[in-house]
Amino acid sequence: MKRIKQYLISIFLIVLLINTAYGFPGMTANNSTAQQDLVNSTESDQDITLVQNLIEVDALQLRSQNELYVRETLIFKNTGTMNFDGSLRTWVPDGTEGIKIGKSEMMQGANPEPIVWKQNGNIITWQGEINASALPPLYTVEYLLPEPNGTKQYSKIFLYPTLTKKPSSIMLKITLDKEESAAIMDENGNSISASGSPRVEGNSILYDWETPEFNEINLAISSSTAAPSGIAGYVILGLIVILVFSYPVIRKKNKKIRAFEEKIRNSLKRKETAEETAEESREELVEETTTPEPVEAEEETGFEGNTKEELEVMKDETLSKLSELNKEYESGNMLDEEYEELKKSYQGRIDKIKRRLE
Repeated sequence: MKRIKQYLISIFLIVLLINTAYGFPGMTANNSTAQQDLVNSTESDQDITLVQNLIEVDALQLRSQNELYVRETLIFKNTGTMNFDGSLRTWVPDGTEGIKIGKSEMMQGANPEPIVWKQNGNIITWQGEINASALPPLYTVEYLLPEPNGTKQYSKIFLYPTLTKKPSSIMLKITLDKEESAAIMDENGNSISASGSPRVEGNSILYDWETPEFNEINLAISSSTAAPSGIAGYVILGLIVILVFSYPVIRKKNKKIRAFEEKIRNSLKRKETAEETAEESREELVEETTTPEPVEAEEETGFEGNTKEELEVMKDETLSKLSELNKEYESGNMLDEEYEELKKSYQGRIDKIKRRLE
C-alpha cells in the first residue's frame, strides 16, 4: 500500500508542477501555505472535485472466507477560494461489510486517522476538511464484500446523481490467483480492460484511466485454466442426468425406442432359451460319451430303443428346428454366438440319427 500511496502522491505533485490549472488558490512560489481562516469556510461542495480514485480489489487475502477485500483511496481538490468543511461521499456495493474510513496527510506515512461515517443505502458519508491553500488529505475507505457462492464480482458506481463526484483519474489494482483472469466492463456491458493499459506486477494487475468516459465499472474474476478432463467429467455427468430425467418422456413419444426395447427383451429371452437347450445338449453328449467305444458306436447307442419310424420323426423335428433357427438368424434377431451354438447342436443330432438309420 505504501508503494501505491507514493505513486499517487508523485502523480499528484507532477500534475501540480506541470499544469498551473491544477494549482490551489493562495499557493505562493515558495510553496508556503496560508493559515486556515475559520471564517473563510463553507459547507458547499460546489468547488470540490475528485481528482483521483484508487481502488484495490484483493481476491487472495480472504479467499478462505469467500470474501473480497477492497480498499479505496480518494483525493479531493478544492478549486475555490474558501476552505471546505462539509460532507464527502462515495458509493459502495450492496452487501458491504466491515467499513472503515480513515484520513491521512499526503506527505506523511502515518496510519490513517479513523473517521466517523454514516450509511444511507449504497452511499457512505463522512465529515471532511479540504483547505483552499494546502495539499489535500488522502481519504481511505476499506470494506469487505462477501462472496457466499464462490463467485468473485465487484461493482463501483462513480457518478451517483447529486451525491457523488466522478473522478478525473481512476486507478484499479486487482490481486488474484495466477490461474484466474479478470474481465472489466462499463455500465453498458462494454469491455474497458484494454483501455486501462493493464500491466502485471506479481499477482496484481494495474489499470489507469485518465478522464474516463464511463460512470461505472463491473469486475468479474474467473478461473482461466480449468482442467479439460475436469470439464469433460462434469459435461458427461450433466448429460447422464439429463438423459435419466428426459428418457421416460422421449420413450413415450418415440415408437422406435419402444420397438428397440422389445427387440432387446426378446433377444435376451431367446438367449436364455438357447443356453438352456445348449446345456441340455451338452448333458446328452456327456452321457453319450461316457463309454470308451468308437465315436460311431457311442452316437448310435443313444437311439438303440427307437424304431426306424421314430428316428425319422425325430430327424424331421430336428430339421424343422434347424430351419426355424436359420430364419431367426437371417432376420437379425439372434447373436452369432447363440446361432452357431444351437446350429451345431441340431446338426449333430441330425447326423447321429442319420447314422443310426443307415
